[in-house]
Amino acid sequence: MGSSAPHLLGRRCTAGGPFGTATFRGPAGPPLRSPPVTVADAELTATALADLHRARRRNHRQNIHWVDALYRVYLTGIGALVATLVLAGQFPQTKLDATGQATLVDQGPAWLGAVFVAVLVTGLRSGARGGPLTLEAAVVQHELLAPVDRRATLRQPALHQVRSLGFAGLLVGAIVGLLAARQTSVEPALSIAACALTFGAAAVTGAAAALVMSGHRLGIRLADTLAVLLLAWSAADVHFHLVTSPASMLASVAFWPLRSNPLGILALAMATATIMIGVGSVGNLSLEQARRRAGLVSQLRFAVTLQDVRTVVLLRRQLAQELPRSRPYLQLRRGRGRLPAVWRRDWQSYLRFPPVRIARMVALAVVAGFAVGFTWQGTVPAFLVGALALYLAAYDAVEPLAQEIDHPSRWDAIPEPQGRILLQHLPAAALIMVLLVVVSAATALVLVPVNVVMALAPMFVLPVAVGATVGAAVSTSMGAPNQARQLDELGADMLGFVQMIRLVLPPAMVVAAMLPMLAAGHDAGNLQTQRVSNSFFWPLIVIGGGLLYLTSRRPSRL
Repeated sequence: MGSSAPHLLGRRCTAGGPFGTATFRGPAGPPLRSPPVTVADAELTATALADLHRARRRNHRQNIHWVDALYRVYLTGIGALVATLVLAGQFPQTKLDATGQATLVDQGPAWLGAVFVAVLVTGLRSGARGGPLTLEAAVVQHELLAPVDRRATLRQPALHQVRSLGFAGLLVGAIVGLLAARQTSVEPALSIAACALTFGAAAVTGAAAALVMSGHRLGIRLADTLAVLLLAWSAADVHFHLVTSPASMLASVAFWPLRSNPLGILALAMATATIMIGVGSVGNLSLEQARRRAGLVSQLRFAVTLQDVRTVVLLRRQLAQELPRSRPYLQLRRGRGRLPAVWRRDWQSYLRFPPVRIARMVALAVVAGFAVGFTWQGTVPAFLVGALALYLAAYDAVEPLAQEIDHPSRWDAIPEPQGRILLQHLPAAALIMVLLVVVSAATALVLVPVNVVMALAPMFVLPVAVGATVGAAVSTSMGAPNQARQLDELGADMLGFVQMIRLVLPPAMVVAAMLPMLAAGHDAGNLQTQRVSNSFFWPLIVIGGGLLYLTSRRPSRL
């Protein structure tokens, strides 16, 4: 400080700005404080904040050409229409009889409630980690740290997110209602309205639950406890064909055209109360978590744009605060000749998996089992859901291989062919996937006859496990594409096609490994096991191509 600095001590200083004035004193005076905000200051603050939001929206609209916006809407509409037509063609064309509709009404709310519980659990865990709002770094730095009521700043983003998720839920529910009307004797308009209301309320409730958790700063332990209770409650409803959990009550609204249930009104009232509490408490979120989430989400969006799958996985784990255990579940003994080095490193990695990652892998396996069961009962599109669930679980199973790729200098220092090192990581991952596929087969017993599972499981466990492992390994080893090089070599016309192949080919390996399942037929007394055996040729070719691709991988030069 200069010579004039001592003259400032003990003097009163007044600072003014768009958010009001504040008075401070130096060390000789009382502690630093801000005067109470007057009515005029509050009006000035609200006006300045509203002007800032309007300017941001105006600048955002100016950066988007109306042709681009129309093109996005056009693609979205075409995609939704094609998906609806394809799904409609996969369902049986005959309507359910009176007995089938009665069974649907008795068991449907509990099963649909289980889906809504998954949405609610996702919201609870997201809110406990600082979600669901994803604010820009500038908003956190300037608006939330300004002498402004945070509720005024965050109310608009919260309502925007709730509105967006509710609209998405309405669209999904309308499609489900249209497909359901083809199978029942209900008027299509009533079925579409009931399902749209139900799915929209479920999506909004999940977002509101996240706002409640973040607004009241409730920890992840409480979120996990509530998640376990809700899952157990929903499982009891599914097993006993009851409608007692809040999610099952909400799901019963979708079945009002077939049978009215007054508990649905209670569920809608609870959803409305959750929204009001969540939006009202949004101003109390943690600034530290908001700043951290803003930085990670911006990086995540950039990684998605580059199609860098490995970076997306790592950033998602950072958002979920998913850290490996400091101590393994079981300590492997050291000794020569007992375990190969790569095999030992793989199992050391698995023994440090956090419990939430293990639970996610098992949950995905259970989802795949139910998807296979619904496929057996005639809902063929559920087959793709099972393949995608096992593919996502395999991403965690190939984590040791991904760690090898993340350290190219160490990988390059091993005096062996680099591709062979990657292949040595596959047996441990394939064994993990075998266990998960067995869990899927056990889950499928809920919907598939025992003799069918016992006849087909030995034929599919190993091929599906290997296909999922190789597909996830290929996707992980691809890394981020060099778009500039691809543009020079392939041209702009082929670049989009190559990018699509990069996304579709790895999960297609899991689909190819599960395709022979469709050749078994739907008659439990007359399984086409010979047709299934003859259909394994092409899946083996696809998996072999994936293994050859892994052998050609080399460490990237960073």
